[in-house]
Amino acid sequence: MNQLVREIFHLFDDPDLKRENERMKTFFDRKTIESRCEEFFALYGVTRGRIHDMCQAKVTHTRAVAANCLEIAENLGLNEYDCDLAWIIGELHDFSRFGQAVVTKTYRDSDLFNHAKLGARILFVHRMVEDIIPNFDRLSAEDQRVLEKAVYHHSDYRLPDNLTERERMFCKIIREADQLDIFRTIVESGWETIYGCSREEILASEISDGIAEAFFRHQLADYAKRVKPADFHLAHIALCFGLESKAARKRALEQGYLQQMMELTFSRPEVQEKYIRLKAEAENFLTEE
Repeated sequence: MNQLVREIFHLFDDPDLKRENERMKTFFDRKTIESRCEEFFALYGVTRGRIHDMCQAKVTHTRAVAANCLEIAENLGLNEYDCDLAWIIGELHDFSRFGQAVVTKTYRDSDLFNHAKLGARILFVHRMVEDIIPNFDRLSAEDQRVLEKAVYHHSDYRLPDNLTERERMFCKIIREADQLDIFRTIVESGWETIYGCSREEILASEISDGIAEAFFRHQLADYAKRVKPADFHLAHIALCFGLESKAARKRALEQGYLQQMMELTFSRPEVQEKYIRLKAEAENFLTEE
């Protein structure tokens, strides 16, 4: 992971900043924060069937992403406070997914329901974050904005240009941490839980040109262009194009989940031929020097 984070994230070389970082100690109580998050997650333990599976998948995903955030921050050489801040972002990033699962029975965002934007609103506009983080008012105004913007932008097609360097660093941490665990979540949770339709339905569908374009351009897929059942799975495969460094791509391949996601045989020969070209683009990107 060390090579990964060094390739992706730029650290300031200013000696005064380094000395300030060394002086900073955390005041976050991670045990209490984790306990309060567990209390929130437990509210959805009464759900049944697929909705219960969706909620439990998000609990597991949240824990994995928070651990990824912490690992990335530690390997960046960030101070104890900033490592905890990164971990907290991982804990908070998908808070609205639980309500989304209950209300819409899907993880699909829309103009009316964007889980990242709604999560930021619940946590920071309606101040739910104060019930989760003890002494939240001790955070500087700058770092309150860092938390809010990292949650708000974590699933954006691309990050906005008007972020500060500090905001951008934490946004990149959560996006990388999130992408690396989504592959596992889909494989272990199953397509029915994630997409609300069967593998057979997905493999019987077409692939929209708007999604295919992302593969040929080696870019993240624009979720607004997902139309066919297969588009949702292909858009998740295209998350590999958000892995900016060779080390990140190597880590994704070592996990093995991405390869499992790409083992697809579509029912219609012309769709399968199209998919083979897309798969080759992803494989070339993942292994290119």
